[in-house]
Amino acid sequence: MRLSTERPLLGIMVTELQRERELPFASADFYRHLTSVGASRGLNVIVFSPNRIDWQQLTVRGYSYVKETKKWVSKLFPLPSLIYDRCFFSSKSSYEQYRSYARKLHELPHIRFLGYGLGGKWDVGQMLLRDSAIRAYLPETALLASGSDLRNWLQTRDDVFLKPQGGSQGKGALHLRKVNSANGSCLFHIKGRNGQNRSFERSFPNWNACWHWLRRQIGSRPYLLQEYLHLHSSDGMAYDVRSLMQKNGHGLWENTGMAVRIGKPGSITSNLHGGGSAEEAAGFLAREFGDAKAGELLATLGMLSARIPPLLENHHGRLAELGIDLGIDTSGRVWVLEVNSKPGRTIFARLHNERARVKSMANPIYYAEFLLHKKLG
Repeated sequence: MRLSTERPLLGIMVTELQRERELPFASADFYRHLTSVGASRGLNVIVFSPNRIDWQQLTVRGYSYVKETKKWVSKLFPLPSLIYDRCFFSSKSSYEQYRSYARKLHELPHIRFLGYGLGGKWDVGQMLLRDSAIRAYLPETALLASGSDLRNWLQTRDDVFLKPQGGSQGKGALHLRKVNSANGSCLFHIKGRNGQNRSFERSFPNWNACWHWLRRQIGSRPYLLQEYLHLHSSDGMAYDVRSLMQKNGHGLWENTGMAVRIGKPGSITSNLHGGGSAEEAAGFLAREFGDAKAGELLATLGMLSARIPPLLENHHGRLAELGIDLGIDTSGRVWVLEVNSKPGRTIFARLHNERARVKSMANPIYYAEFLLHKKLG
């Protein structure tokens, strides 16, 4: 049995939460806003989890927001022909389960996605390396396969930044520093964030003790070794620049907004979820580097923001939006740190930038409308 809807249906695909809550998904305010914008554009919006799909009937139990009662209502819907993927994963098993569902959806000829999620940080980095203009802005990076890889790296450097290939919000990021003592031995100091995004520091008297602890901390998660960059302000606060690039109602990339994320004191990362704050990029950079240099930096940040989305899309497939994280070291050199295909929008609310906040939430609807009208594959 196929259920019918009078208007086109956009499905927001989410990860179902394990703990008991009124709603089995997070970010309800964001999805409520998408529902409102969708209604104004003649588009019905529902929220669903892929584990609720009936693959025989091609239906799904999802949630729609009823404006009159201001409540989410659970109903049975036809499987949406257009999907906005907002699935996030707390474990490898949840990711593997999602992957099997995503494959089945991709195999259905009438199903399209607004964009296809990027892979891990290593895969994204390899795609970026293909562009000679972007290559100069990429920090040296390698896969961490063994303790020997890390020890060899530290033969020629005193610092290394370690981060999970699939991590987000700064969780699991580590700065390892080698300190040469007067008697010729080495001490090892680690500063970072654990899986719960809490800051910590540890010191070790020798390499064996350091690696033994690291191996237990990392576990089976794939990690990257990366050149350590001095990405902090004049008062010692870690910061980076988040640039949000989105497809608009014409199917074209545009910059929705750009802002600085500043870490809390003592943090090695600037993620807002770790307790950081946000500031407008132009004013912050002018204060740090002066007006003339800030102008140059903003031009470089703008160039990279415009160049990265079509490059990744060319190698990866259709994308709808990207959060591009850019670093500026103490000498004023710009670096491309990470690219995320499922970016958050918290930063604009923190800035009280209502134009960027509203636009960042409306653009997925405008792009969905474009795809529906253009009938793209």
